[in-house]
Amino acid sequence: MEHKIYRQYLHEYVLEALEKEDDDVSAAADYLLDKKKPFLLAKNRKEKRAALKRAQKLFQESRDRPAWIVLKSIGLDDLAKEKI
Repeated sequence: MEHKIYRQYLHEYVLEALEKEDDDVSAAADYLLDKKKPFLLAKNRKEKRAALKRAQKLFQESRDRPAWIVLKSIGLDDLAKEKI
């Protein structure tokens, strides 16, 4: 698995969920749980699936925490500082 591509997809999933749900971590967790897994012939399917699974787990465990903590936990420190 390509770690760089995995991180890219992880960041995309996290940012997409927070953007769609107005920085509400609990609602973003529900959004990610409803998101479909990449189909069988998708490009970088392995990385996408692993990133989606990690994002779902991260949001599930952080439902009562602010969005900046979620962002900081995956290495998006600059965005986390904006959310404080």
